[in-house]
Amino acid sequence: MNDNREINCFLDEQLLSKMKCSEDELMDDQRIDEEDMDLKAPVDDAEAYTDPLQETAFVSSNFEWLFKDEDILLQDEQLPEIALKPSKSRGKRGRPPSSSRSFISSNGHTWNLECDPRNAPEEELLAKQQACGKGPTRSVSNAVESWMLLFDDEMLRMLQKMINDQIRKRRTRNRGEQPTDLTELRSWLGLKYLCGVFRNAQHNGPLEELWTLELGNAIFRATMSLTRFLFITDCFSGQSESNWSDIQRLWQKLLINCRSYYGPSGWLCVDEVPALDNTHLVICCDAKTQYMTNAILNKVMPSKDLMQLICDYKSTGRNITLGSRFASVKHCDQLLQCNLSSICRLHPTAPDYPRNWSEGTLVSGAKRLTLQSDIALLTCGLTRPVNAFQTHLHTSDTCAQFLELSVRYNTEFSVPKCATGEKTNSFLELLHLMLNIAGCNAWVLLRLSPKGDAGIEQRDFQRQLGLFLTQQRLQRRLQRKTTSTTLVTRLQICEILGQSNQRLLSEASSDARQTQGIGVINLDRAKLSKDVALVSRYGETHRRCKPCGLNKRGTKARSRCQQCQAHRCGNHLISRCYECTGVTASQLPEGNITDI
Repeated sequence: MNDNREINCFLDEQLLSKMKCSEDELMDDQRIDEEDMDLKAPVDDAEAYTDPLQETAFVSSNFEWLFKDEDILLQDEQLPEIALKPSKSRGKRGRPPSSSRSFISSNGHTWNLECDPRNAPEEELLAKQQACGKGPTRSVSNAVESWMLLFDDEMLRMLQKMINDQIRKRRTRNRGEQPTDLTELRSWLGLKYLCGVFRNAQHNGPLEELWTLELGNAIFRATMSLTRFLFITDCFSGQSESNWSDIQRLWQKLLINCRSYYGPSGWLCVDEVPALDNTHLVICCDAKTQYMTNAILNKVMPSKDLMQLICDYKSTGRNITLGSRFASVKHCDQLLQCNLSSICRLHPTAPDYPRNWSEGTLVSGAKRLTLQSDIALLTCGLTRPVNAFQTHLHTSDTCAQFLELSVRYNTEFSVPKCATGEKTNSFLELLHLMLNIAGCNAWVLLRLSPKGDAGIEQRDFQRQLGLFLTQQRLQRRLQRKTTSTTLVTRLQICEILGQSNQRLLSEASSDARQTQGIGVINLDRAKLSKDVALVSRYGETHRRCKPCGLNKRGTKARSRCQQCQAHRCGNHLISRCYECTGVTASQLPEGNITDI
């Protein structure tokens, strides 16, 4: 009996353990199926990847996009017939089809031949973000307003401090080499933008031509002299390599402004561009507007530059087109972990390129490798209705196009041609790069603004920007009456500013009358009385002119007033003829004249 009880207890415990194992396996299978449903099920809610910072309601309706979503989507007749049919039930999870063929790359990555597209996992939702300006950019209406958002007063004060420190180190007393202020610095930057507009030809003449009367432009002569312009440029050229930290702060401030006032579309491009010597520049640009959203500038190649560039767009469902430097399975997986799809061209010499592969489509998880016209495109997480080759065609050259667009009216044209073998200062090169980027991005922001002009050309934008930046200094020169600002210059300033010159001409006429005479005196009052006796015009000795002594000129003169006998120089004496004064021969002192 005891033996039977023991056997029954053993059987009960064994049965209970089997039941528990079966229940655990069932729960695990249900949990796996639920995870598969969450990961593989298509996302129907368009709000799942909505960027909360996007303000598409304030986008100008007249903005001309470089391409539309319809240009990169497959049409119904282009979709594979098998993809349009409902998919059959799948086999066991993780079991590949028996007819699959594997390809291995040089770095050991395995690719499988895609035999049945119906068994492929569902991709992410198509990126629907629309590019727009954010915050104050919605109300900008002219070139200088959009530019000042990117190149703000804080950056101008940083530049002012740098240049004034350089001027103080020179310890000069020349009037043309005095420290500058923000108004003059803005006008100097405005002239740089104008130099990029007027000197963008392949064979440019000397910089001095812009200040000449025959071939130049009036705004250059009216804003500042060529000597002063070159002096400020030379001060920036004198910045040493030890000030690299100051340069980086200026660069980072520009990037913060570019990222803060713009919401990119769903199609971005990341690539390295050859902008500066001995410096690596990697930029992220919007493929629909050619706006630079982020960048990394460093003398040493950073290791995590891709994740730094896309840090603002994680979990937004955007698509990133990778340049040749980032074209790898590793970077695609990193972007997929951030809920970002990617596309890049994989060269045959790349480590991830499969060996002995010549046709068909290869898959590896969410990654697809397609070959067409000897071009292998690697896509990861890209939705199937998107034409990968059309997408790559519209987005792959965005970074290079932005660089070409930014240097089309390059501010570097404002620097005189260097002598043979002379190297341009790195700080001045970086300053020109920042000015070019700020001008190009500000042009995009103005066209996106509902109050801006969506059809304004880049040349007209940069010309207006240069004119706006010089206006404050022109107004100052117009109001100040100095010897350096001639009447001709002031008339030119009135013409540049679009102001009437009638008031200026009347003031000049009044000043001319005061300069040529001391006033109008009635002849009856100008005649001397009969009881006035005049003495000789010249005294016996030279004595100091009293009005000149008040001005610390210390002028001595022998001439004197014939009535009060006070010595005066020629500037403080009035010469009148005898007829106007009514002087007769009897009133003249002896020796004054011999005949009347």
